[in-house]
Amino acid sequence: MRYKRFSVTVLFQLAFALLAFGMCGSAGAVDFSADMVIQPKGDEATTGKIYVKGDKIRQETTEENETQIMIIRQDKKVTWMLTPEEKTYMEMPYQSEDKTFEEWTAEKEKQSKYLGDEVVSGLECKKYENIEDGEKTFIWISKKFPFPIKVEDAEVTMIYRNVKEGPVEDSIFEIPAGYRKISMPAVPEK
Repeated sequence: MRYKRFSVTVLFQLAFALLAFGMCGSAGAVDFSADMVIQPKGDEATTGKIYVKGDKIRQETTEENETQIMIIRQDKKVTWMLTPEEKTYMEMPYQSEDKTFEEWTAEKEKQSKYLGDEVVSGLECKKYENIEDGEKTFIWISKKFPFPIKVEDAEVTMIYRNVKEGPVEDSIFEIPAGYRKISMPAVPEK
């Protein structure tokens, strides 16, 4: 049960982050940390933290008193999912589609409709509407940072709060000492 919830949460975050257009590649990358709120429509919000340093990403969420950590390491071509309470981790090969963040580009801006300016999480943002495969997504791009501060579609809203630009320690993108590697549990067929 715990692994099912863990996997669903992580896959949900990956899928949503891909939808979010995101940021961070190489040029223009911003090292930052922020509080993260993912609010599915009609369900309870998941809160956590995100840390980004170049192409290294760490997301932490706590659900039902259990912390879940996902570390994406493009440089090592690996994604790790950690369960701190058990000091265990699972490892998956990095896939280019795992790159949960891409820099907001002029091309993406051209494919979206500008709706005006709004302040989100204390940051001035440009609001855009993007329609892809018939699905409408609203995206608030920070004027200070090259990535979305808020993304909303018909199913979920994701927002960053307390965004802090600045150095992020390399050590948080590594597996802590004493963690044991486990295999991905098999999903039973129906």
